Amino acid sequence: MKLDKRHMGVSIVLLVGSVIYNIWVFTGSGTARPTSQPSGPIQALPDGAPAADGGPIDPAQLKPLPDVALDRPPEWSRNPFQNMRAPAEVVAVTGDSVPEPIPDADPVVGTILYSSDRRAAVVDGRIVRIGDMVGTSRVVDILPKAVILDSPEGGRRILEMKRGTGTGSVPGATTGAAPEPALPGGRR
Repeated sequence: MKLDKRHMGVSIVLLVGSVIYNIWVFTGSGTARPTSQPSGPIQALPDGAPAADGGPIDPAQLKPLPDVALDRPPEWSRNPFQNMRAPAEVVAVTGDSVPEPIPDADPVVGTILYSSDRRAAVVDGRIVRIGDMVGTSRVVDILPKAVILDSPEGGRRILEMKRGTGTGSVPGATTGAAPEPALPGGRR
């Protein structure tokens, strides 16, 4: 580490200042000393306590501590672990009022890796390849911008990668725009 003359000067001034300050404090010049110290024992009990005169304490004058039963659990005014919120109402469901089941949401394609020797996609946060299962559907094919699923009912679904969800596209970018310059080390 290279020290500049200014750094050396500042450090010497700080060193000399701290030495002078310590000498001033520890030799007593910087603090006011009490003229007299109280003699005798320190008053440990507050005023009105049994031994206010500094004499010995009579154990009979102290209040006894309340008894604690250790052979049984304590009695509480309420259960501290009880849920204080009102309980949910119970609703009777009849055969006519049963709601229809909610259909499963379409899987979301995040990224697609498409090359001559390998094809993979991130669907619902999981890496899948051709032949893998996504929910109850099987991945049939992976295209450059879509994943094709075959459902057990016999239908095919094409899941397209949404613009801005993959790693190869930037949200809001236009085609043909100049790429953002990279910092050293490939950082942006």
